[in-house]
Amino acid sequence: MKLNIFLLLVIAYSISVYSQEKDSITYVFPDNVEMKLYERIKEIPSFDSYNFEFYLQSIEKDTFRLSFTYYSGLIDNFWAKNTNRFILINDKKYPLILDYDSMFSTKNSKEVGEFGKRDDGFVLRSLFIYKGYNIKFTKTGRYISENWGLYRRIEEAE
Repeated sequence: MKLNIFLLLVIAYSISVYSQEKDSITYVFPDNVEMKLYERIKEIPSFDSYNFEFYLQSIEKDTFRLSFTYYSGLIDNFWAKNTNRFILINDKKYPLILDYDSMFSTKNSKEVGEFGKRDDGFVLRSLFIYKGYNIKFTKTGRYISENWGLYRRIEEAE
């Protein structure tokens, strides 16, 4: 009896893990960007004991900013917990959030207002602020700049 329950749990877990992997998107950045990120992660004392999340912003034509933050404890960022996008660094995947997530998504999909009237203050938008590492690079992987500090998504004036 115990063996049957154990086998059932193993099969259920395998299906769950397979489903999450099947439904996810893995981003693989140019080698020198991935190597730079890995170097910066390893600089953090006891980095294996932290959770990381990454934020990707398109800032100019073919130019991007990739930021990461880290913290101990469970992932509490709504977007990081619910994303199906991951960044691969070395052999580990980390949650990836895109700039469009904060521009066009909402935490509460039940409170979005009526069709044609959603911009009347019904949709709650979010602003992401990260305290961590940022790297700016081109789509071909050419390094532009990097820094540690505060970063927030800045909306451009229309």
